[in-house]
Amino acid sequence: MDKVDTEMVGSVVTAWYPAKAHEDDNYQVKIEASGITDKHANFKTELDISVRVPSAKDGQYRWERVEHSGQNLLSSTLKTTFRKHMEERTEIYGVEFYWGNILQSCADGIIRAYREGEPAMRVGKLTDFVPRDYAVKPFLFRGVPNLIWAQGGSGKSWFGLLFCVLVDKGLEAHGIKAKQGNALYLDWEEEPDLFVQRVKALHKGLGINLDEESGIVYKKMSGSLAANIENIAKIVQRDNISFLVVDSVNASLTGSQNDDETIREYFNSLNGLGITTLSIDHANKAGETTGKWQLGGSASKKQRARQVFELRRFREPGVNSLDVVWYHEKGNDSRLGNPKAWQLSFHNQDYYNEQDNENQTVLDMVTFESIDIGDPDNPNFQALSTQEMVYQLVFKRGEMSAEAIAMEIGTIKDETFNVTYIEKIAKDSQRLELTNNGIIKLQGSETQQWNL
Repeated sequence: MDKVDTEMVGSVVTAWYPAKAHEDDNYQVKIEASGITDKHANFKTELDISVRVPSAKDGQYRWERVEHSGQNLLSSTLKTTFRKHMEERTEIYGVEFYWGNILQSCADGIIRAYREGEPAMRVGKLTDFVPRDYAVKPFLFRGVPNLIWAQGGSGKSWFGLLFCVLVDKGLEAHGIKAKQGNALYLDWEEEPDLFVQRVKALHKGLGINLDEESGIVYKKMSGSLAANIENIAKIVQRDNISFLVVDSVNASLTGSQNDDETIREYFNSLNGLGITTLSIDHANKAGETTGKWQLGGSASKKQRARQVFELRRFREPGVNSLDVVWYHEKGNDSRLGNPKAWQLSFHNQDYYNEQDNENQTVLDMVTFESIDIGDPDNPNFQALSTQEMVYQLVFKRGEMSAEAIAMEIGTIKDETFNVTYIEKIAKDSQRLELTNNGIIKLQGSETQQWNL
């Protein structure tokens, strides 16, 4: 048997057979195996077979798809019945294919690649420090599943789309820096025309020439992610996708979001792609009555994601903008960051619709900018934890008594804060110092600025 080259993306395995038809060609046959089930002596799969053949016009070689069928790669019929079938399918091209050897070599390569999975690696020297790489800094780790969640209307989808635009163009804007790559947006929520309109609005807000095409790949989805993962893997491979957005998690599951097995299946599907992913998820419905919002469904969601952020919206009635605060809930191999905030502003345009004979308003441009929520005079200051509020008050205004801090925070949050509690925060802080007379000040030469 000849050696074949194999590649596994998600659960799809592709085998390339060495060239025999022409010495200048790298490959002669490509066999793509999907829908694989591997049980005992049965290795069943769908085979998509293409061959490289000369063109009748110019003699240049091209790929021609010749077969799509289900096969058991461990069955003897692969060497007999199916071999004869492939000989008949390709005899019109005038090229001699050695299908007995091709099928057996590719079958062995596919089985081996599927069963081995990711290759083992030797750790090697440990002297060099390698920092965690970001696809979208400071939020999304590269090559792993990331997750954001919020209640409805908090700008989740807008940020997912914004990240796609930034990745697509390799841009840095307002404290967000994206590594250039190809982005794929899987949408269970909205329609393609709305997506395109939003991309245009973001391009305009970012100053991107509207004549410049977007490289984002969009797919309107139905059914579960797991059921579609092989087709998604093909798109990832075909378009060299490095960044994927799932909007939204609950709509893309095979079962209940409370079921650990369902969540395991979801993240296994994502991980098999081997790229950076952002899952957009919703808060639990209980928050509507309790006012205490949590990530809906199984705790496995947070366990399987490498980075998790909660988004909270602050929007005044009648104002065409949305302030969104990001809370860092989980970070593997990284410390939790301070809350960060951005303002999304929506700019509309009026036009006359001749078909409906009426004036209409459409979204024209979306802009965003970072917000310093560490400023005590900013309305979004209340989004910070009490501990962070204490530090920011002292950092921005200088030494303060615990009593004065308790009163100010109580006014901002509209609740009563015990002085003893504020003093404990200062005692436990590595950035603050509590003096004997109840004054709280910065510890040592603390000069840390608010980190956007």
